[in-house]
Amino acid sequence: MAPHQRRDDLIRTALLVFARRPPAEVTPEEIAEEADVSRALVYRYFPNMAELRRAALERAMTELLEELRPPEGAPPLEQVRTALRSFIDFAAAYAPSYTALLNGGSTVATEETEAEIDRVRRGVRELILDRAGIDAPSPRLLLGLRCWVSMVETAVMLWLRTHDMTRDELADWLLDQLVAVVAASGGPREELDRLVAHVSRVVT
Repeated sequence: MAPHQRRDDLIRTALLVFARRPPAEVTPEEIAEEADVSRALVYRYFPNMAELRRAALERAMTELLEELRPPEGAPPLEQVRTALRSFIDFAAAYAPSYTALLNGGSTVATEETEAEIDRVRRGVRELILDRAGIDAPSPRLLLGLRCWVSMVETAVMLWLRTHDMTRDELADWLLDQLVAVVAASGGPREELDRLVAHVSRVVT
């Protein structure tokens, strides 16, 4: 296996393991066993677990951003709903890691991981604004969207513990919250009307 292929394989293996156990609890030996390679080979590509966790997170965040970008031809409401469902599915697939990364006291929550998470947060805001045709959002609207993204993260983390509603019900609830937050953000009327119309238009 070529070096770049081996590195990619180890990252994929780490993601599989991180889907089952919190990253801070995973050892190089576990990665080596899962990948059917020696411990020394894991260390050849990743001198420590922090580097492997960072590489795996970067890969996961890049793939998540792609999944959050629904086809432009879909109705506006369905675009946002599809993105929310994709995010919930991602969080469920990596539940131990998702919870650990959003826990400020976690040993895996570092400046580097926070930067990767912020990349997704920024991507979500840009996607919503782009699909609504808003090029220069007001500070109030940006603040409202930032608060909504934080709400999504927290709500999904709580849902992972309880599963007290279906995935689709949670996505629809979060969509309702987006409409409410945008409507109450206090930005320019034209800006708010355009965005609310985008995310609340009835699918026919």
